[in-house]
Amino acid sequence: MEENIKNIILLGENVNTELKEASNGLPKSIFQTVCSFLNTTGGYIILGANDKKEIVGIKKELIDKIKKDYTTMCNNKQIIEPTIISELKEIKIDGKILLYVHIEESTEIHKNKGKVYIRNYEGDFDISNNIPLIASIHNKKRKIFDEDTVYPYVSVEEDLRHDLIEKARKMANSNVKKRHIWMDMTDLELLKSAGLYKKDKDTGKEGVTLAGVMLFGKDNIIASVNPYCRTDALYRVDDLDRYDDRDFVETNLLDMYDRLIDFVAKYTMDRFALDENARRVSPRNVMVREIVLNTIMHRDITDGHTSRIIVYKDKLICENPNSFRTDGILTVKNYTPFAKNPTLAKFFREIGYADELGSGFIKITKNSYLYSGKPPIFEDKQMFRVTIPLLRDEKLDESDLINLANGTLNGTLNGTLNGTLNLVLNELKNNNRITQKEISEKMGIPIRTIKRNFEILKEEGYIQREGSKKSGYWKILKDK
Repeated sequence: MEENIKNIILLGENVNTELKEASNGLPKSIFQTVCSFLNTTGGYIILGANDKKEIVGIKKELIDKIKKDYTTMCNNKQIIEPTIISELKEIKIDGKILLYVHIEESTEIHKNKGKVYIRNYEGDFDISNNIPLIASIHNKKRKIFDEDTVYPYVSVEEDLRHDLIEKARKMANSNVKKRHIWMDMTDLELLKSAGLYKKDKDTGKEGVTLAGVMLFGKDNIIASVNPYCRTDALYRVDDLDRYDDRDFVETNLLDMYDRLIDFVAKYTMDRFALDENARRVSPRNVMVREIVLNTIMHRDITDGHTSRIIVYKDKLICENPNSFRTDGILTVKNYTPFAKNPTLAKFFREIGYADELGSGFIKITKNSYLYSGKPPIFEDKQMFRVTIPLLRDEKLDESDLINLANGTLNGTLNGTLNGTLNLVLNELKNNNRITQKEISEKMGIPIRTIKRNFEILKEEGYIQREGSKKSGYWKILKDK
C-alpha cells in the first residue's frame, strides 16, 4: 500500500487526485473536493503531501482529530448533502504519517454547503448556477454502469457458486490485520456489502448485479447474462497466422484470473531482478498480474469484441474493448487513472488482487525495464492495448536495469532530475562536447544506461543536439 500511495503522489494532482498539506488540521476545502469526486469520476484525496508532489507528513498529535473531524463532517448534511459514510486511512511513507481516502463516484448529485462542485483538470469547479450542466450530470448518473445492471431472476442460492463466495471471503480476511466483516456475513449480506446485489431504481426490484454474476455465477448463467465475459489467450511463435496454443476462457472472473496467469507464465521466461532496495523480485509476475487485472477490471464488459492476451517470441500484448479518452499513446504525463468498472475494481482491491487506481501503469513501466531494459507501450484507442517487450540484451546488468527504471520514472514523474539523470546533466554543463562513451567511462556506468539517460533528457526538454554528430555539441535548454 505504501508504494501505491507513493506512486499516486508521484503522478501529481489531476482529475482523480488531490494533494493537501493539512499542516494545521483538516483543510476546510477538502469537502469541495469530496463533493467534486462524488459528482464526477471519483478519486483519491491524500493529506500530508503538497501540490509539488512533496511528502511533508502530518503532525502525530493532529491525526486522531483530523480523522474524527472528517468522518463527522461527512455525516453532516450542512457540509455534504446527501451525506456519505467515509473515513481517512493512515499510512506511513518515508517515516512521515499521511492520511488518504478514495471517494467513489456517486449515483446522486451532492452539494457542499449548498453548492454543486465537479472535478476538472484545473481542480474543483463550482457549477451551482449552471443549471443545464447540472441537468446533464443528473441524466448521466441515471445511466448506471453496465456492471450495476440488476438481474432479479438470477437466484443467489441456485445460480451462484457459493464455493467462490467463500473463497473471496477468506481472501479478503487474509488481506487485513483484523477479522474482515465478510467473515460474519451470510452470502447474501456479503453480496450487498460488496455492491453486487442492489435494487433497480426504475423497477424497484432487487437482484444480483452483472458484476456479481460475472464474479460468482455458474458458467451457464454467465453465458446467458453476458456472453461477452470471455478472454482469448493465444501463444504465437511458429504459427503467426493462427496460434501454437490457445485457451479461450469463458468462465467467472476469479477462475479467469487464475487461468490467464497460468497461461502467460507457461510461455514466458521468469527472470529475477533486484529493485532499488536490493530486494529480489520477479518483474514478469508483477507485469502479468497487472495486465490480467486490466483485462478483467477495466474492459467494456458488454462490448462484443473479445479481450485477448497474446504471447509472441519478443512481446506480450493485452487488448481490451475500450471507451477511449486519449485516442493515442499514453504516457505518465497524459495518463489519468479511470475505473471503468468501479464495483469490480473495489472488489478486487478488497480481496488483495488489485492495488490503488493508477498504480498498475507505473508498475508495468518499472518492471518492464527491470525485465527487458525496454519500456512498455500503452495505446488508448477503440481497443486498449498494452505491449510489453520480452527480449533482453543480456549485456544489461542489474544496476543498468535499475538505472533505466528509476531514471525513466523519477525523471518523468517527479518533474525533477534524480540519480544518473542529474549526474549526466552536470557533466554536459561542465563540457557540452563530451561524448556518451566518455561519460560512461568517467562515471563507471554502462554505455546503454548513459544512452537511455540522454534520450530521457532530450524527451523532457533538458538538452538538444546542435550541429553534426562529430563536431556538434549539446545545448542545455533548462536547468534542473
